[in-house]
Amino acid sequence: MKPPTVDEIRELLPEVDSIGPLVERLLTTARPDRSRRWSTSGELQTIGSRLVDLPRVARELPLLLDEVRTHLERTYGESMAALEALAREDPETSAEHLLRAAEAERSFGRMREAGAFTEAAVRLTHRFRERGRATAVLIEGARAARAEGRWRDAEARYREASRIATAIGDAPSAARAAVGLGNLAVDRGLWQLALERYRGAERWVKTAREPLSERWHLPLNRSIVAREQGRLRDAEKELERARALAPLGEAEVGAVLGNAHGQVLRARERTEEAELAFRDALELSSGADARVTIASNLADALLAQGKDHEAERVAREAEDEAVRGSVVPRLPEVYSLLGRVAEARGHADAFVFFERALELAEQRKLPRLERARVLEAYAEHLRRSGEEEAAEARTARAIRIYRALGYDSAVQRLEGANDSRRSR
Repeated sequence: MKPPTVDEIRELLPEVDSIGPLVERLLTTARPDRSRRWSTSGELQTIGSRLVDLPRVARELPLLLDEVRTHLERTYGESMAALEALAREDPETSAEHLLRAAEAERSFGRMREAGAFTEAAVRLTHRFRERGRATAVLIEGARAARAEGRWRDAEARYREASRIATAIGDAPSAARAAVGLGNLAVDRGLWQLALERYRGAERWVKTAREPLSERWHLPLNRSIVAREQGRLRDAEKELERARALAPLGEAEVGAVLGNAHGQVLRARERTEEAELAFRDALELSSGADARVTIASNLADALLAQGKDHEAERVAREAEDEAVRGSVVPRLPEVYSLLGRVAEARGHADAFVFFERALELAEQRKLPRLERARVLEAYAEHLRRSGEEEAAEARTARAIRIYRALGYDSAVQRLEGANDSRRSR
């Protein structure tokens, strides 16, 4: 029996919620077509041409059905509990159950559904009698909106949470809201505004009775801002502060800090040291999402050293991690990187990776920011290939998205680069 490809499965099965978990399980078994491994077409394979292990999924179907049943029992139970609390005129408890349902959906990999439950909880906050209980819901709602690229909604929710927390002296919630507002500024490249908001968060962190994780998150975030601004010495100092305040012995924390260190070294063009930092971070990391990000950074450092074969191997490992770990939304960044690797190796069809990245961004309904980043990377590839007109078209699409999102620094950067090229 010839194994079907991911593309063939997508073409055959309808996009309906009832078989969503089945399709996701099929994807996790997808493996590269080894018969094409050493051919040019094999080097350009993406997830669509991977072969799915149907017999394995058939064997695992009873277990999958048990998982789905357990998940539905939890989600239905929380939904009923939310309705019963609302019937008792207790919107605060109702919202808590909705957030638990959101967490159930998130843990099952259903991010869109998790966002919908979170939105329902946020809508209930207008009916809260105990306003202090609204802050946690609003902060969760802000995080969900940010993840979806809805920055204006996220900003409004963080501000409302901050207003309530400030009024009642809730230092932890005020700190989290201020950090969230700073992160939104970072998303849009508003570096000075981000630093101002982080300073506001610092005041709340210092007044909190218990140690908050924001103690080390704040210097880490300031390090990121400093790196983006080119203040690399400040970035290193802030990173050292974060390391001094972070909990000792937690592998995932070490992975986060190690990845940040690698990024600072990469910005300094100390690529060999950056490579080692990313390798150490990868050893510490266990979550699929983080491992894909760190492996992509490692592949970038390898590519910068001219080690294109090793960069390709590491990027393919990141692709495998994204597929097996059910974090397919991470694949567009991996394919943009593989496109650069293919270009470095002289493949005329390197554009295939960028096209697949865009297709996945649309298929998975990823935030518009992710699509804009892929378009920007694609435009750079086309420009290096001498296809200026096609590059201009994709740059223009990226600019439209950035402008709609309010990412002014990205708009200025791309428009400035366009003006510079035209004046040559």
